[in-house]
Amino acid sequence: MNHQSARSLAVLALIASATAAQAQTEVKIFGTADGGVRHLTHVNPAGDSKTFMGSNGWNSSNKLDIGGAEQLGGGLDAHFLLEHGFNLATGALDNTTNTFWQRQAFVGLKGSWGSIDAGRQYTISHDFILDYDPFHFNYTPLIPLTQASSGTRFSNDLKYVGEFGGFKLELENAFGEVAGSNSNGSAHGVGLQYYGEGFTTGASYNRRSVLVGSVYRDEDYYLVGAAFKYGDWAVSGGYMLDTIDLEGTAPNTATRNTFGGGGYSFTQNLKLTAGFYRTTSTTDKARGKDMTIAGLDYLLSKRTKLYVELDRTKYKTAVVTALNTAGASNQMGCTVGINHRF
Repeated sequence: MNHQSARSLAVLALIASATAAQAQTEVKIFGTADGGVRHLTHVNPAGDSKTFMGSNGWNSSNKLDIGGAEQLGGGLDAHFLLEHGFNLATGALDNTTNTFWQRQAFVGLKGSWGSIDAGRQYTISHDFILDYDPFHFNYTPLIPLTQASSGTRFSNDLKYVGEFGGFKLELENAFGEVAGSNSNGSAHGVGLQYYGEGFTTGASYNRRSVLVGSVYRDEDYYLVGAAFKYGDWAVSGGYMLDTIDLEGTAPNTATRNTFGGGGYSFTQNLKLTAGFYRTTSTTDKARGKDMTIAGLDYLLSKRTKLYVELDRTKYKTAVVTALNTAGASNQMGCTVGINHRF
């Protein structure tokens, strides 16, 4: 190797070293630990009550996140997120499929034009409900909106998010990855949201191809909602419709969720929130249920809070179904716990 080649290699090594120093990925580990005790009446047709801890998080989900971002220059960044869910009471996974990164796992780019991410991530409807739900997706094991948010998460998903003035546009397509068909098992959606001063409103639409028996059917999901904030007061609500077209083989299914509520901050550390959630189904024999819930949060710090909630659910029909798993006419619940974000 001549001296010119050696000098060239040395220069390239210095450039590579400087570039690596300037463009290193910043990686963070963070998450939530939520532990609580819940008492619930009428947990079975015999009318028994139950006091228990086992949960994936009452006030918010227990999760461990590894996220990172690299500044690429010109306002462009590359980023990723891996999110693992766990049961704090037992240490077990929060799912029955033994999937470690079951909550989220995606990578993407973000610039002035918006962001695009690829992997397992929340649906557009989930993103929007976060603003319209009075509890902002707290108490997800109790409130019916998580199960109703068009699947909550899509795997194999490409999602675009762009902000234009006061508007946010989201587009997504999840690949079904079924041999011989681009539509079977797939999903796609669009959502538009407006953010004003103290006011948010928007709507979203998702269609996914779901397996019903041995045949794929179209499931359509619609969401509209609004949220208002004035001083220490906040009010929000929305309407959700989920339908499955069974193409004449059976009655089409239609599940509706209507919800609303509000919150008031007594101080920076003390907040009261209350909400009402109505679910109706055209095919479930329980036909529907109404849930009323109120929760009080007391912040010990910016990351740690104590919480207590009371809830009552009334079923239209006392029969064991997917909507009424206990077969009860009504249930009363109370949960107390501690939530810490790290």
